[in-house]
Parts: sequence; C-alpha cells; structure tokens
Amino acid sequence: MLLGKQQQANYANVQVTANASVSSSFELICMLHERLIQELESVKFSIETKDLELKSNATQKSIDILVGLDASLDLSTGEELIQNIHALYEHAIATVFEASKEMNTELIVKLIGVVTDLKEGWEGAMEWLDEAQS
Repeated sequence: MLLGKQQQANYANVQVTANASVSSSFELICMLHERLIQELESVKFSIETKDLELKSNATQKSIDILVGLDASLDLSTGEELIQNIHALYEHAIATVFEASKEMNTELIVKLIGVVTDLKEGWEGAMEWLDEAQS
C-alpha cells in the first residue's frame, strides 16, 4: 500500500457515513467510483487552470477514495480478479501522484477511462446479483 493508516482512517469514516445511505456494498462501491471520477475530473481541470489548491485537494480526495476501495478488497481469497483489481487501484494511486506532480492531464484522462470501465463492471455485477436474488 502506498499510503499510511491516516488516509485509510479518513476513508473508513467516509465509508461508514456512506453505508448509511446505500443498501448494498455494490452500491457503495459504484457510488465511490462515481465520486472518484468526479475528483479525477477536478484534478484534470485544476491542472489545466493551474489551480494548485484545487489540485491538491482533488488529488488527496482521489487518493483517499482509491485507498478505501483497495482496503475493501479481500485479498486473502487469492482470487485472480481481486488481485488484479488491487493492482489496478495501486497503479491508479501512483498515477494520480505522478499526474499531479508532473501536471499531466493525459495520465488523468486515461485513468478516468479505466475507472469508468471498472465502475461499469461493478454496476454489471450489482445488476447480476440483483437478478440472481430475485
């Protein structure tokens, strides 16, 4: 993990609050991916406008969300899909750091595409689960 326990604690607080407003962990995960995309868009915008305060805040929020999403994975299962998602979150954290440091919007645009695809995958899993439970 690239970040320490403080960032994980911050996310845990957000997750507890968010859990009260959603009915399943899939809904929470999808909601967090949507919020992550919004924050990544803010990072991109702040780089373009050279708004360093906004960039700093949006970068930190993006990383906090990624850390929380990563922390929610049960890596002990050893499942390849879970390991791949973990690697993707780790890569995304590093990418956000690099894009922020280098003021590189191209990295953010690519990451938004990857996160959007992942969010759609989670939404599909949620729909499949809903249908299976019906």
